[in-house]
Amino acid sequence: MVGRAIEAMSGIERASAEIGEIISVIDGIAFQTNLLALNAGVEAARAGEAGKGFAVVASEVRALALRTAEAAKDVKNKINASGQQVESGVRLVSETGEALERILARVAEVSSRVATIAASAKQQAVGLEQVNTAVSEMDSVTQRNAAMVEQATAAARDLAGEASHLAAHVSRFQLSGQAGRVRGTGQACAA
Repeated sequence: MVGRAIEAMSGIERASAEIGEIISVIDGIAFQTNLLALNAGVEAARAGEAGKGFAVVASEVRALALRTAEAAKDVKNKINASGQQVESGVRLVSETGEALERILARVAEVSSRVATIAASAKQQAVGLEQVNTAVSEMDSVTQRNAAMVEQATAAARDLAGEASHLAAHVSRFQLSGQAGRVRGTGQACAA
C-alpha cells in the first residue's frame, strides 16, 4: 500500500510538472497576444479615426492577454505549491514505508522469539510429562512398598503369634544339661 501511495504521489508530481509546462505555454501565448495587441494599438493609432474601432478591439485583446497571464501566473504558483505538498507527501509516505519496514522487522524478531519460547515450552512440557511419569511410577512403587510393608507387618504379627505359640510349646520342655525330657512323654530331646 505504501508503494502504491508513493507511485500515486509520483504520478501527481509528474502531472503537476506537465500542467506547469502547459501553463508556461499559456503564459507564452498570453505574452505574444499582449505584444500583438500592443502592435495592433500602435497601428490603430496610426490609422487615426478609421482605426478607433480596431484600437478598442486591440485594447480588449490586450486586457484579455494580461488577465490570461495573471491567471496563468496564479495557476503556476498553485501548481508549484501543490508540487511542494506532493513532494512533502512523497517524503512522508516514504518515511512511513521505512517505519513499517522497521516494524515488520521487529514483528519478525518477536515472532522468532515467540517460536523459540514455544519450542522451549514444548521441551518443558515433554520434561514435565517425563517427571509426571516418574512420579506416577514412584507412586506405584510406593504403593507396592506400602502393600509389602502391610504384608510384612501381617507376617510379623503372624510370626509373633507363632513365636508366642512356639514359646508356649517350648515352655513345656525341661532343659537340664545337654538333654531334656518332655514332660509326661518320657522322650529325650536335645537342647
